[in-house]
Amino acid sequence: MKTLLIDADYFFYRAASAVEEDHDYNEELSVIVGNFAEAKKIVQNELSELKERFNTNKLILTFTDRENFRKKIDPSYKGNRTKRKPCGYLRLKNWGLTNFKSVIKPGLEADDVCGILATNGKLKDFVLVSPDKDMEQIPCHLFNLKTEFTQSSEDARRKLFEQCLTGDQTDGYSGCPGVGPKKADAILHSVKDGNYWPAVVKTYVQAQLSEEDALRNLRLARILQASDWNSDAQQPILYTP
Repeated sequence: MKTLLIDADYFFYRAASAVEEDHDYNEELSVIVGNFAEAKKIVQNELSELKERFNTNKLILTFTDRENFRKKIDPSYKGNRTKRKPCGYLRLKNWGLTNFKSVIKPGLEADDVCGILATNGKLKDFVLVSPDKDMEQIPCHLFNLKTEFTQSSEDARRKLFEQCLTGDQTDGYSGCPGVGPKKADAILHSVKDGNYWPAVVKTYVQAQLSEEDALRNLRLARILQASDWNSDAQQPILYTP
């Protein structure tokens, strides 16, 4: 029976957002409330649909910790996310942690936890479930809520350097100025031996930036794998190409 390794942040955030209600009492007073019971139903229904699709009852949910190690690499990481969390999200998250097999690791985001669990060799028959394109860095069987596919080790590795070049405005790291997906693809396609890093650094230098800038963006883009996690110290090992 397959295990579904689920980036739970997405499902829980969406459920909490869906059940928010605005109550206007007068021109000066509005109150936002969250319907916890309805949020639970949404999560339970979506997890039930996933279990039915894959004919399994085995789930592992991953959640993001309150601290984020990437803030130490770049304090501005995700600094563009000024919107508040949905009303009741923390309560819903705590419910999920209590009622499902769940994993949260200090300083890590949910997708990092997925990446570590997917590559540490302990899960043998699993599907990583997440709509986040970042998960394409992980060489495993993936379901992005639209397509189910197996990501090869080489394609997963290439995806990392592609994201280092293009950046991710949603996550608040810029990548290399002037490099979009098409240009990044052309740069990486020109590399014939699989050693992408020199081409990435060259692109950054041509944009009047440095190798340090490239490395910072690479470390922000990198979704952690088992080799990037010191389980004894419970700390990430910063990636160096």
